[in-house]
Amino acid sequence: MDAFLPVGILFILAIIISTGLFTVKRLLGPRNPVPAKLAVYECGVTPESSARIPFQTGFYLIAVLFLLFDVEAAFFFPWALVYKESLAEGPALLIAMLIYMALLVLGLVYIFRKDCLKLN
Repeated sequence: MDAFLPVGILFILAIIISTGLFTVKRLLGPRNPVPAKLAVYECGVTPESSARIPFQTGFYLIAVLFLLFDVEAAFFFPWALVYKESLAEGPALLIAMLIYMALLVLGLVYIFRKDCLKLN
């Protein structure tokens, strides 16, 4: 537990410093919001239409699903390293990973059944 103490202190310091900097900026920074600052700038040319275009949210869903399955792949590497040494202790680690893989396969089946990967 003592090995994690520096990491915890670093985490707390990061939160304190970032919160402090945002607070100082909010208190001391200038407050003059002008609509021209929020307008789209097209190289000096007057904008013809709004720059805000509709964006398909399916891309966000695909990105989140990619992150989900990428993180699960990251769990397989440490498991594979520990599994070889834990064979003498019994099949508990193998059973735990099989349950984990079964849950991921169920999630993947759910994704395909709900057609989450289609951008329509």
